Amino acid sequence: MMRILLRTLLLSCALTTLIGATALAQGQAPGREGAARANKACFNQKEAEAEAEVRTGIQLREILRRCVQIDPDGQAYLNDWYAFDQENGDRLRNAVELRRAALSRIFTTRSQAQQWETDSAVATTKPLQTNEAVCKSTYDIVERIKKDKWNGFKYYARLQEQILIYDLPLCKK
Repeated sequence: MMRILLRTLLLSCALTTLIGATALAQGQAPGREGAARANKACFNQKEAEAEAEVRTGIQLREILRRCVQIDPDGQAYLNDWYAFDQENGDRLRNAVELRRAALSRIFTTRSQAQQWETDSAVATTKPLQTNEAVCKSTYDIVERIKKDKWNGFKYYARLQEQILIYDLPLCKK
């Protein structure tokens, strides 16, 4: 099971990196403008944190939705997630907006930015396998988030951020 999850994660990261690199290359202008644009074609630390928060939220919600279909206890945990989402809606919306602002800066057209958003959402949720063990692990995460609130969520978002380092074009200091 762990081997399958690892392969899926690596494939997801590789595909997303390839898609992102291709889109970035297509969006850069030649010559000096291209060099200036290259300095902007990256996520800073705050933007990377926002991307991780967005993806973590997407993953948790999607796994919990799938768990509802196979486990009678799943609905209670999904409701807990919705309660957290309501309680922290401003923070999550801020993360989405910060991410969109970064994508608007990185990509030359809104359609390129929207495509990147779509591709990253698909890459984030598509490979997720849902079974009893995955649901149980996700319930444990929700329990921690219920107990630790935003700090619990941020803990998992930081784990996601460590994975995204291989996926996102991060700005050099």
